[in-house]
Amino acid sequence: MYIVRPITMETLWGDTRLHSYQGDRAAQTIGCVYTLSGIDGIDCEIYNAKERTTLHRAVQKNPSAFGLQEGEDFPVIIAFDSCAQDVSFQIHPTDTYAKEQLHLPYGKSEAWYFIEKPSEGWVYAENKAGHRTAVETALQRKDFHGVIDHIPVSKHDLVYIRSGTMHALTAGSLIYEIQQSTNITYRLYDYERTDKHGNTRPLHVKEALANLDSSLHVQKQSFPKGTSFDQREFSLQHLTLSGSYTNTYSIASVISVVSGSLLVDTFPVSQGMSILVMPEECIQLTGSAECIIAAAHPYWRV
Repeated sequence: MYIVRPITMETLWGDTRLHSYQGDRAAQTIGCVYTLSGIDGIDCEIYNAKERTTLHRAVQKNPSAFGLQEGEDFPVIIAFDSCAQDVSFQIHPTDTYAKEQLHLPYGKSEAWYFIEKPSEGWVYAENKAGHRTAVETALQRKDFHGVIDHIPVSKHDLVYIRSGTMHALTAGSLIYEIQQSTNITYRLYDYERTDKHGNTRPLHVKEALANLDSSLHVQKQSFPKGTSFDQREFSLQHLTLSGSYTNTYSIASVISVVSGSLLVDTFPVSQGMSILVMPEECIQLTGSAECIIAAAHPYWRV
């Protein structure tokens, strides 16, 4: 069992709500707190390791302990995201593109659980025009409202976004996010926003269009405590956790605290923190907390 140190990331569209989810109190525009990540550049330190290390280094040193094979990264990233503004219109690489062009084992599908719903009650997702030409025209006009759909969402909804789907979170959203660890985003449009130095963020139009699959639709379900969610990339359980937990999955599972706190051995685990539980491991818990348990599926090995 490992407990990891979350990583704070400030963004153009962030705010201060993630202070309550282990975000750095000195930061005022936090868009993301990575509560568990083990990739280069976003690599969480392990609190309770015998010697100082990170998740990435621990996986590379002993992949079989995590249910992984030599050379594999930990396959999911867990984060809490908060948006004061709309996020850029974007697309993530598909499995096919990742394998053929990036030489990576999988693309980046993701799912969002809404702790707080967007201010307008919807997010952007899907190409409602149904073809790429409409997206190319929207790029020229710098107006995407005719091609990207509005997906209504409420508090406690879960939205699954398959890689290749055009999407964007909207202002007011506060979410738990699971994503595959191919942490690559291709921006189509970013409202021509500038940073504090007056610079716009780069766009990746060619790559985004190469990955756009206009046939895809998001999947949405209510996800209150007591429910679960399964897709080819990962499974999620939303529950009140107490007493003990045994990981029955073949890969290390991730317990993330959405509210409340737990004591694991002598380590306190509070809102916004995550616990990594090895395959077949049983941990004892003191206290009770609302948690989401995530487990990756190694479908890419087939």
